[in-house]
Amino acid sequence: MTVQTVPSKLPRVNVYIDPDLKEKGEKLAKKRFRSLSNLLAWLLIQEVEKAEKDGEIENQE
Repeated sequence: MTVQTVPSKLPRVNVYIDPDLKEKGEKLAKKRFRSLSNLLAWLLIQEVEKAEKDGEIENQE
């Protein structure tokens, strides 16, 4: 596995996940032509948008 450094001004978030889940996430990300980080960010966006729509959290816009 090659690690590439991409400059970003976005904040970093560290998570602990089961190794099997990480492996499956990497496979899914590869199939969708995304990095694992990008896939996780996209999934979080989907969940936050749903929570805002459902009134679970307040929309910050």
